[in-house]
Amino acid sequence: MSIITFANQKGGVAKTTSAVNVAHGAALRGYKTLLIDLDSQGNVADSLGLPEGSDLYRWLVDDEEYFQNCSMPSGRDRLDVIRSSKKTEKLKEILSSRNFRERILSIGLTDYEEIYDLVIFDCPPSVDIFQVAALVASDYLVVPTKLDQFAVKGVIEIIRSLDAVMRGTECHCKLAGILPTFFDRVTTESHQQLENLVAEYGNLVWPPIPVDNTCRVANRKGKTLFEMQTPSKAGLAYAEIIDRIVR
Repeated sequence: MSIITFANQKGGVAKTTSAVNVAHGAALRGYKTLLIDLDSQGNVADSLGLPEGSDLYRWLVDDEEYFQNCSMPSGRDRLDVIRSSKKTEKLKEILSSRNFRERILSIGLTDYEEIYDLVIFDCPPSVDIFQVAALVASDYLVVPTKLDQFAVKGVIEIIRSLDAVMRGTECHCKLAGILPTFFDRVTTESHQQLENLVAEYGNLVWPPIPVDNTCRVANRKGKTLFEMQTPSKAGLAYAEIIDRIVR
């Protein structure tokens, strides 16, 4: 089982869109995939056209036996989800007083090792207990970033967070790649920020996801890009990213 965290400490960088589409794309390729929403906004459920649910709270608090059946089918073959909701804020308060709280997700996932090929965490855009716990549980970190000055700063922040977590805990997570999003070929800003990222991180910078209105339409309809009738530029770009993740 491979575990991947999608995280950036800036919002609005297509983090959830990236996690959802990569998860569904991997499932379409035959990988049994679990997508876990760690953000109290619950955007994963919305993106997949699912009702709101507090699966994360029930998984980690309500009942230890629930560890084995807290995930729910997404309505797509080989893709299950653990949904988040506003109860996640209460969950953070509960976990803050627990020992070994940074390992809560690692412990929970031990029941799933024989079930899933791939687990993807969609993290909140902040440094909190779940971002730390996701990094501790993960094999790899993917950092989506919008190509503007402020979002690119978030890349530096999340990499620093990973370094700090690795120094302070038993964490083996590695930076897999930086995923530029909202790439606009006609703007100087997009090209300049992409060049800056490549100059700093080299081959860790993955091919960018282009600006594509199909992403908004898909989100509004509760579908992934791979469920849209017409192939999209963003969908083709995410397919290339999935090649890097499941190769």
